[in-house]
Amino acid sequence: MVSFIIPSHGQLYIEYESVNSAEEIQSITKTLVLPPLNGTEVVINYQQGNNMTRGVLIQYEGEFVPFAKQPPPKSYLIWEILGPALVIVLIGLILFSCYYYRVRQKEKQLNFIIEVMKDQKRFSPEEIEELKEKRDEFTIIKKNLKIYYEFPLGQGASSLVYVGFIYGKSPLMVTTGLIETQRFQDCKVAVKVPSSFGQDETKQLFREIDSMKKIGYNENVICMLGICFLDEKPVIAFELADKNLLSYVRTLRETILGQIQTPVNIFFSILWQIARGMQYISSKNIVHRDLAARNVLLTDSFNAKISDFGLSFCTDLEENSSSSTPQKLPVKWLSLEALLDMVFSEKSDVWAFGVLIFEVFSFGAIPYKDVVLKDLVEMLRNGDRLECPKAANEKTYEIMRSCWQENPEERPTFEQLSERFREMLKSTTMAYGYVEGSK
Repeated sequence: MVSFIIPSHGQLYIEYESVNSAEEIQSITKTLVLPPLNGTEVVINYQQGNNMTRGVLIQYEGEFVPFAKQPPPKSYLIWEILGPALVIVLIGLILFSCYYYRVRQKEKQLNFIIEVMKDQKRFSPEEIEELKEKRDEFTIIKKNLKIYYEFPLGQGASSLVYVGFIYGKSPLMVTTGLIETQRFQDCKVAVKVPSSFGQDETKQLFREIDSMKKIGYNENVICMLGICFLDEKPVIAFELADKNLLSYVRTLRETILGQIQTPVNIFFSILWQIARGMQYISSKNIVHRDLAARNVLLTDSFNAKISDFGLSFCTDLEENSSSSTPQKLPVKWLSLEALLDMVFSEKSDVWAFGVLIFEVFSFGAIPYKDVVLKDLVEMLRNGDRLECPKAANEKTYEIMRSCWQENPEERPTFEQLSERFREMLKSTTMAYGYVEGSK
């Protein structure tokens, strides 16, 4: 028995074995003329007399047509083409629906504050649009941020700060992709919650968001991890620090009086880090306008981080350095040109840095404590400056004085200040990193 496929028609030569009466096996070749079978599988049995034969195909002559399966029905071909296309369309619809849902949720979350703006009639359409534009890749999904209102961290003029927790990856980690930001996932955070939404407070919120986006990540700046809308209010999540510089140096006051020693190596390290952070901020064309010891945060390992950018502005986004001046400014930290003409620049931040140095070495003393504010400008114009703290040496006070030059161009840059404190830090070892304080 032979089974084979006939691709067309022609002559088929079969060789088979036959057993004769003497039980001898003979090899016989037989030619079959076949009708057109057109690719049909056939089984041919050969029988000679009473003996069955076993045959094998040895040759086929005729028109050769390669064997192929029967073509599928047209309906099958249509689905074979349309099927993948429909799957792609379905996936696209699902993705679009998810995106549309998220956009609608964000729109819904902003309705409250936008309606407040419209009702108060104190905001232009441009300002309302500005708030909408703050929703971008820095937005935190509501379910991914939890605020622990029972654990407040601090309070400002227009906001409260609480301990919070981010679930999953923070927007800063996703947008930067830096190794240094990998820790900002499933972590504790500081959440800044505005307590009022007046015109000044809203603009202050805009400034802070704009500045923090531009800064991104820097080891000496408190980083914004994302923005979220909770209970119809925009809140900002920041990396969490342990304490602020002002409270730290004030806690040293009693210790220093007891030990009569000042940890200048720690002070120099902190000031060097602040200068480096301000150098980076200035390179981004940002003026802080509120640099003070209260706005510098510290980790347990004394990493200094500059915070609170509510009064900051971007020089490349403002028409000039005196535009958009807020109503409330830290008068005792302002430079002379800022007090007189409301002109702000890197050099006005340098002036404030000099006051910050005074705060550190005076263990948190209030600058110009006995000076009436209305007399401050005249005092500064006459060349009077803060006195040298008892814990500061001459070199440190020289740096302070250089920051308070009346002409902004004569003040050092933050790059120069960073280098000076780096050299002072190098010369101060742990063994000799103390100087005598006041008794």
